[in-house]
Amino acid sequence: MAQLGKPVNVEHNHGNKMQVLNRPRQSGPYRDRDIGCQEALEQSFLTLAELHSGDVLDAAAGRLSSTFMALAKRAASVGWTLEEAEVAISELAQNLLDESTGHS
Repeated sequence: MAQLGKPVNVEHNHGNKMQVLNRPRQSGPYRDRDIGCQEALEQSFLTLAELHSGDVLDAAAGRLSSTFMALAKRAASVGWTLEEAEVAISELAQNLLDESTGHS
C-alpha cells in the first residue's frame, strides 16, 4: 500500500492506460485538502471530460454520471473521502465550463 502523499497508479476505464492519483498528504482534515483533492483528480477528470463531454454540465450541478462516479470511487480507494471527491469533480466541471465560456 502506498504511503500518504505518494502517487498511486489507478487504471482508467479506457484501454490499459494507467493514471496516477495522489493520496492525501495526511489522514484527517488539513488546510487546503479540498484543493489537493482537485489537483489529484484534475488530469483524470480532464481526460474523462474530453471523452464524455455531455456529462460535464451535469457534474457541474453535482449530478455525477457513472463515469465520473467511478472516478470519485477510485479517489476514495486511495484515501480521499467519497464526498470530497464528488465535490472536487463538481468544482472541476464548473471550472471547465467557466473556461470554455470565457468566465473566470
